[in-house]
Amino acid sequence: MGPWTLLLTSTLATAPMAPWPADLQPLLAALNRHRFTLKLQPPPRRGVYGLFDPTRRTIWVAPITIALGIARQTLLHEATHAAQSCPGGVVRPIGWQLQLSPVIEREITRITHTNYGSQQLAIEREAFTVQGQTNAVALIVQALDKRCQR
Repeated sequence: MGPWTLLLTSTLATAPMAPWPADLQPLLAALNRHRFTLKLQPPPRRGVYGLFDPTRRTIWVAPITIALGIARQTLLHEATHAAQSCPGGVVRPIGWQLQLSPVIEREITRITHTNYGSQQLAIEREAFTVQGQTNAVALIVQALDKRCQR
């Protein structure tokens, strides 16, 4: 069985755990623990690789992201939005102060200003910043555990 073989967890049938590498398992467990659903299927909005719906507490990651080599980044990005949605279900920046190289900083600025409205800039900028951090999984798990108390 390859690292991307789709198997479903017994606790939450819509949350694919096994297709994700071992280093992402703590993030998947945290999402599950805080009642977020992860779907490895095309998002309900056309033209996007991933999507988070705070009302449904659902993350979609398009299967094509696996072939494109961006499944990890997509999951980290959308999981950041899940953490941003706690408490209260409204997606707001967490306020992480993270270091980026000037080149990456410019690219994130270009992507966010080209593809998102002014209302979304801060949350998208933070999600793009987090997805590229080497400790992204730990950052998001910690934020979920701190912010998404039951």
